[in-house]
Amino acid sequence: MKIHSPNAHKLVTSRSSDYFYNYFSLGLDVLFDAKTHTVTKFILHTNYPGHYNFNMYYRCDFKIVLSKERTKSTESVSLDVSEKPPHIITAFTKWDSIQDFLLKPNAQPVILNRSSSTNTTNPFGSTICHGYQDMIFEVMQNKHIASLTLYHQRRFRAEQS
Repeated sequence: MKIHSPNAHKLVTSRSSDYFYNYFSLGLDVLFDAKTHTVTKFILHTNYPGHYNFNMYYRCDFKIVLSKERTKSTESVSLDVSEKPPHIITAFTKWDSIQDFLLKPNAQPVILNRSSSTNTTNPFGSTICHGYQDMIFEVMQNKHIASLTLYHQRRFRAEQS
C-alpha cells in the first residue's frame, strides 16, 4: 500500500485531471490532456437504437479510411497487384465488413458492460470492444458499431522527479 511506503509523503497526486468536451449535437466527445491541453482522444458516436447511449448524441457522420499496416517487408515493394484497396468506415458500416478487412484485430476483444450507479443492470446488454491501430471499435450484439474511439498512443518515458 502506498500509505505505508517510507516515501509516502513524497508521492504527489495530480492536481488536475484530463477533461472532456462533449458535443452532443455533433455526436462526438473530445478528451484533452490536463497538463498540455492537447487532444488525446476522439469518441465518435453512431447513435444506434439498442445502445446504452442511444438518443443522447446525434449521429456523427464520420468517414475514415482504413489501410493495412505497412511492415518493413512491404515498404520496399513499389506496387503489389494483390494489395487490397483501402476500406472506408462510416457510421453505417457493420463490424462484419471491417473484421473481414482486418483479418485479426491486434488483441482479444474486451467486453464492456455499462450500468448506471442507481441501476446495476443494462437492458441493452454488453458491447464488445475491438482494438486496431489507434482505434477502438465498440460493437453491439447486432454487429453495428456503437462508437469509434480514435486516440494517440502516448510514448511514456521514465522521468526522474
